[in-house]
Amino acid sequence: MNKCKEAERLLFKYNTLLLSLPKRSMPRRTEDNQLKLTKRIAESTMYTEIRQITDAINKLNGDQREVLLAKYVSQKKRTNIEVYMSIGWSESHYYRLKKAALEGFLTAYYVEQTQAKPVMTH
Repeated sequence: MNKCKEAERLLFKYNTLLLSLPKRSMPRRTEDNQLKLTKRIAESTMYTEIRQITDAINKLNGDQREVLLAKYVSQKKRTNIEVYMSIGWSESHYYRLKKAALEGFLTAYYVEQTQAKPVMTH
């Protein structure tokens, strides 16, 4: 599967997982567009995937996070045009940044997954 398509699939899944949470448990955005999980979500093993995806998003730079959060992690489905117009970027800059953000997110997500797996000892 194409890296960008796989990253989009994960982000759509993340949005669905978030919508299943009670409103008070939703991640909050900090001033620098980091996502902050509630203590209940951050510490629960039930929410491992939410935590891994959140951590992967938070590893991106500010512009990349802004693109992914605006496009994929919102209650309202937004078109690419709506996103880059609202941010005030040119179309070409937006698409280059979106591609880099999706690829960076996927790489960070795989790192999160490998770190989360328990190490087996003999």
